[in-house]
Amino acid sequence: MPHCVIECPAELARRQDMKPLMLAVHEAAAASGLFEASDIKVRVLPSEHYLVGGATEPYVHVTSHILAGRSDQQKKRLTEAIARAVCVQLPHVAIVTSEVRDIQRAAYSNRHLIMAG
Repeated sequence: MPHCVIECPAELARRQDMKPLMLAVHEAAAASGLFEASDIKVRVLPSEHYLVGGATEPYVHVTSHILAGRSDQQKKRLTEAIARAVCVQLPHVAIVTSEVRDIQRAAYSNRHLIMAG
């Protein structure tokens, strides 16, 4: 945890090297102190078809899926740090948003949990 999912237009992902953006999001999540750097997963989900305000304006939205238990203040700092990192990497993209979604522990499994139990 967390899973940081970067959504953006496919055209942006084709024109822009996504690796620096992914690293910046990873570094922002790691710097939050909420996660071990080795546990942070980052991926890009480009969209071929999208509208922003009725037009095809470039955007970046990052959703960080984290296990429940962090305070609202911790989540707010995380979203702000990630949004700031995206803005630094992509200053030409005017629409940048970030959110945190809690994953309930009772509704989550992974290989480690399954194999350890």
